[in-house]
Amino acid sequence: MTLKNRFIEALDRAKGERAIHNFLKEEPLLVWATFMTCGGHSDYVIPEFSLSGKYRTDFVVMQSFSGGWNVAFVELEPVDQPPFNQKSETQHKRLRSAIKQIEDWQNFEREEGSALRSQLADAAQKYDTLYPERNLAREPWCVKMPLRDPKTYLCCKYFIVMGRRSHFNKELIHAKSKFPRHHNVEILTYDRFIEVAEKLEQQNEYYKSRKIEKKDRDFLDEFANNPKKFIVSSHCNLSKYPSQIEVHGTCYEIQLNERGNGLIIDILGTFYEIDEDRCTFNLSRIDSDGIASNVAVNLESLSAAIQLAEIYERFFYFHLDTKHSLELVNECLQFLIENPPYIITED
Repeated sequence: MTLKNRFIEALDRAKGERAIHNFLKEEPLLVWATFMTCGGHSDYVIPEFSLSGKYRTDFVVMQSFSGGWNVAFVELEPVDQPPFNQKSETQHKRLRSAIKQIEDWQNFEREEGSALRSQLADAAQKYDTLYPERNLAREPWCVKMPLRDPKTYLCCKYFIVMGRRSHFNKELIHAKSKFPRHHNVEILTYDRFIEVAEKLEQQNEYYKSRKIEKKDRDFLDEFANNPKKFIVSSHCNLSKYPSQIEVHGTCYEIQLNERGNGLIIDILGTFYEIDEDRCTFNLSRIDSDGIASNVAVNLESLSAAIQLAEIYERFFYFHLDTKHSLELVNECLQFLIENPPYIITED
């Protein structure tokens, strides 16, 4: 049975919204495609997102772009309940209640934007259902800026899904169309999912059958049993590092970067940033303009990252002193990375 027909069948059986919510939790691509467009860099679907424990959304859908994120907050209301009363065009009490909930979400966004970014980043690391093999336990970024950075722009939109198109006459369609102007909220009917499901059929088959590498399957199994082991690129976990670390007789000062989700170490007068990702380490060199350039990923330990940073910095001085090309420097570095016996990895 096609996705479209399965969803129609679920709608016909549904009373209220919980059964449909459970169906959509199993079809995150359908949720994403209903509220996002193509393009972007990173995509997430997070069910039952909590805003500081005060409020709860049915779904948050996210898509990154350069310097910011599109974020859709979704409230599901009953399938069999019209948003408006047929004769008077007044709002049904369930719609009024949903509007009040969304007004609380909007106030939270305006007043606690920094907390919202942090909570979205944490939830993306822990609960994404769209591409868990790619997204879980990884800090969400948009190009060079993490989601939790206060300078990240959030383009937030709010949606109420309620009723069917058969509940609307010409006058009620007009009331629905002007609703966003007055409430900054868009009302959709569940028929929107039917349209999207029909368009998704071919893409959904690819999505369901996508190849997941063994290392990612192993990660998902281990993450399910012990998620705290992998949530490492966050404010709370970086406190586990000492202020200093000695690597083969040299003592290095360790400090958190301004975002609080990476380590900064001075290597021969140049700063390097080290991020921990799923119990491995990524290394970047920060130039004098503050721009970070990637050096290596998936290093086995913090001390290996520090050693490689010192090697790379000495290679860089070699390039400046001898005028040999950076291509030679990168080839030498790549040789070391691909031959780990040349790098001592024990902490």
